[in-house]
Amino acid sequence: MIPDTDELNLLMLEGVRDDIAPSYTYRIHVKSDKVYAHIDDREALKQTIYKELNTQKDVYIIYPNYGIDIEDLFGEPKNFAYIELVRRIEECLIKDDRILSVNNFYYDIEKSKRDELSISFTVNSVYGGINIKNVWKFDYDNIGGD
Repeated sequence: MIPDTDELNLLMLEGVRDDIAPSYTYRIHVKSDKVYAHIDDREALKQTIYKELNTQKDVYIIYPNYGIDIEDLFGEPKNFAYIELVRRIEECLIKDDRILSVNNFYYDIEKSKRDELSISFTVNSVYGGINIKNVWKFDYDNIGGD
């Protein structure tokens, strides 16, 4: 008994359908380096975004495709670094199936002191919009995972 074309097409579509991965995980308290409680959905995604944006890409063997590359932006003019960082942020975050788009980037010149670059943006996700603010330090003391 061979399935008809409509059934076969439906089976093929269902087989390649992407489901959103579960996001139930431990809450990490960054300042105390402690793991406690559990989080899910929106809070778990916010934590993932924080971790992705604060992990130097290709430094940790355990995370081969995780993080964002900023080391090559050290010493570059801030305007160039901002434009390139916007591209890299979007490229880094859009890989997550819970994230639909990344937009509304803003370069906060007043908060971007000497070796820092302050950027805010919106992550549009399956849980709604999430406003993100982050400051990247472009100093040579923060290179690598030491």
